[in-house]
Order: sequence, then C-alpha cells, then structure tokens
Amino acid sequence: MNKKTSARIFRFQVSAFRSKVSPLISLVILALSLSRAVAAPVDYTTAINPHAVLVDNFEGWGTSLCWWANVLGGSIDREQYADLAFKKLQLNIVRYNIGGGENPAISNSMELRARMPGFEPRPGVWDWNADANQRWFLRAAVARGVNRVEAFANSPPYWMTVSGSTAGAANAADNNLRAECEPQFADYLATVVSNLTVLDGVKFDLITPMNEPASDWWHYGGRQEGTHMSADQQARMIKLLRPALDRRGLSAGLIGSEDNAEQLAFESVSAYDPATQKLLARVASHTYHANNPDGLRQLAAAIGRPLWISEYGDGEPSGLTLARRIRDDIVQTHACAWIYWQFAEPGGNWGLVRYHMRDTNGPLSLNKKFYVMWQFSRFIRPGFQILEAGDTNSLVAYDPAGHQLVLVSVNDGERALTVAYDLVAFRVPAASVQGWRTSDSEDLQAVNSAAITGGKLIATLPPRSVTTLVITDILPRLN
Repeated sequence: MNKKTSARIFRFQVSAFRSKVSPLISLVILALSLSRAVAAPVDYTTAINPHAVLVDNFEGWGTSLCWWANVLGGSIDREQYADLAFKKLQLNIVRYNIGGGENPAISNSMELRARMPGFEPRPGVWDWNADANQRWFLRAAVARGVNRVEAFANSPPYWMTVSGSTAGAANAADNNLRAECEPQFADYLATVVSNLTVLDGVKFDLITPMNEPASDWWHYGGRQEGTHMSADQQARMIKLLRPALDRRGLSAGLIGSEDNAEQLAFESVSAYDPATQKLLARVASHTYHANNPDGLRQLAAAIGRPLWISEYGDGEPSGLTLARRIRDDIVQTHACAWIYWQFAEPGGNWGLVRYHMRDTNGPLSLNKKFYVMWQFSRFIRPGFQILEAGDTNSLVAYDPAGHQLVLVSVNDGERALTVAYDLVAFRVPAASVQGWRTSDSEDLQAVNSAAITGGKLIATLPPRSVTTLVITDILPRLN
C-alpha cells in the first residue's frame, strides 16, 4: 500500500469516527445544560430534625373578641364574620373581655366600639343581659369549634377605681384599682365567669384580672378601658382570684401577666413570689415589642408553665410583618399558642377583615393579612409539634398522628430565594407535597407540587411571599 492510499484510508476512518461520536457528545452537552437549568442555585439548605422539638403540643391560634365582637354581634352579617374567623381560618382560641363598664356620670371619652358594658353597674346590682353582642360571638365561636376560652379584664368596674373611670388613673403610672376593692374585683370576675358558664353554656379555660398592667398609658379620659397594676398588686389579685374561682367550683386556670412587651412580662412575672408563680397555668405576653424572647422563654421553663403569645397586631398592609412576627414569636419563645388582637377592624389594615363602622351591615372585605394568617392557621393545627429549623425564615410543624410535615416559609426580602429542605432524618418513600402561597399578587394560590429527591425538597420562595408546603406520609427515622 502506497503512502497516498494509506492517508486516504486514515482520513476516512477519522471521519467515520467523528460522525458517530459527534451526536453522542452533543447529547452529553445538552444533558449537562439541562441539568444546570433544572438545578437552580440554592441560596441555603436547612435541615429539619423531627427529634429537635421546640413545642411538643401546639395549642392553636386565636383572636380577642373585643372590640369587633362588641360591634358586629349586632350585625345582620354576624354569621358570615363568625364563619370567616372560626371556619375559614379555623381559629380555636378566643379572649373574651369582661368589661368594667364606664361611669355614667362622666362624659365617656372612649371610642364607640371600645365602650364595653359591665355586669355590675352599681355595687350589688347585676345585669345579666349586658354585653349581648360579644356574648353572641363567644357562643358562635364555641359552636364552630373553639376549644380554648380565656377571660380577661381591662379594668375593674368604675366604682372600684381611684379615678372613678374605667379608662385609667389621673396619673397613668398609678394603680387605678383601689386596694380595698381588690377582693371585690376578684369576686366580680369569678361571678361573671360562673354565671356565663351557666347562661351561655361556655366553659372558660383561663382567666386573668389584667391586661397590659405595667403600661403607663391607661389614663383618665382615654380611648378605651385600661388600668395600670404594679407587680405587687398583680400578685395580690392572682392570689385572691384563685380562691374566688374555687368557691364557685370553677377550674379555670390563671394566666399572667399579659403585658404589652416581652420585657415587661418578664419583669412582672419575675417579681411575683414563688407561691404566686405556682398559681399560674400559663405565662402570657403580648409582642408589640418583642424585646426579650430568650428571657421570657427561660422564665416560663423555670416555673414549669407553657407560654402563650396572647396578643399582637399591626397596621402593615402586606401581611409580611404579621408573618415574620408569628414565625419569630413561636420559634424564639417556644410559644404553644399565638393570638391576634383584632380579627376585624373598621377600615385600615389592623384587622384581618375590614368592616365599616358607620354601617356595620355594609359590605366586608378581606385584607391581605387574612390570607397570610390562613397560611399558618389552616395547616399548623392543635396537637402538632413545632420543630427546630436551621434557618431564620421557616416555621416547621409535624403532626405525629397524621404523619404530616408542614413548612411555612417567610420571604420578606426583595429577591427570590431557593431553599433546600434536608429531610434525610425522615422516611419519605411515598410522600407527596402540596403548596400554597400568598404574595403581593397572590392570595392563597396553589403552587406546583414539588418532589423530594435524594432526601431534599427544593422550594423557590418568591420575593415578599409566604409559602406553605405540606408533606404527607412522612415518618421520622428512629434515633
């Protein structure tokens, strides 16, 4: 074979090899490109450990009934409001306000909706037809599944006060409950709870004689009922209320201190003597100022009592501030219940539902926050465990009975996040995933199902959104 023939054969063989290999190389390149397109960069990975339990038995979600129930209990649409709160959102906790009743001899400075009737307008004179509107909603809530009822008082009746008004003392930093009337106030609260138990068929689980007692803004001429109570007066009232309840055969537990801020609640309850602390069934705080979650959590643990976040509210319209507060409160304080202030408000964005104060029979509308609340309350239910997560955006709950894992993720930033949830601590052979999202442009929108691959669930969280992922048929691995 000459050199020219040999060269021609070699060139033909190379060409044939290229013709066979080139499609294979192209397929490999395409596959690599697709894998890069599908496997988006992950911003962070968070491991979910079923054995790292923050709250072993979550008690649920709720709302205070005053002041909205005081107004809407007389509305022709009251059934619709009750269905929205206790069927749609499935709130299972209510705080019922035992009103003091303002002095009829003075000019009432309170907002119309905040004028809560009292049951003892004069010493020894009782009115058991009082507070019909709020009581209607209390019964409606229980009929729709509410299983935790707390009674609280903003103020004693006016005739027990120093100022002669349920709005507060002339000096807002002074106690307004007269010391000699403390036993009478305990009897007043116990009598109301006892009689409403019979008249309305409602069992009260918890009761407190105070609401934001350390605050110094309850003053004569104010816009609502309220009274400052020093820590020593709080302790005396707790010690008086327990036997007053016992004398009437009532098993309702005591809850305190219901202060406006975590630090104030920490200071109040820390100041109680050990005997008073032992009388508490729950430690409770509001989180308008979330300024000492660690201290409050440790205090509740030290005295062996569950912790409730029993009030929070804000006027931010998107619901992202609400979502962040829920997530942080529960994770940081290990709260086993979380309660919003006003389910419904006249205008503005404080309520989850908006109504018209001038025409309570007019149309209602749902705020964005209604859907944000739904993202939590419909999916994380009483009896679930709250689990630790390895990131600052997730609230994670597990249902030991139903074998269901719930991930609620808050992205209150301005860019999307891709998160990998590490589920290797679970057995997920037949698990399925469903998702819902609320954002600036979505209201509880169903999102595409995601698959669990290699023990990880990859989720994209759009900017300014709350995403709920529910994973069914998932079991913890044994330690």
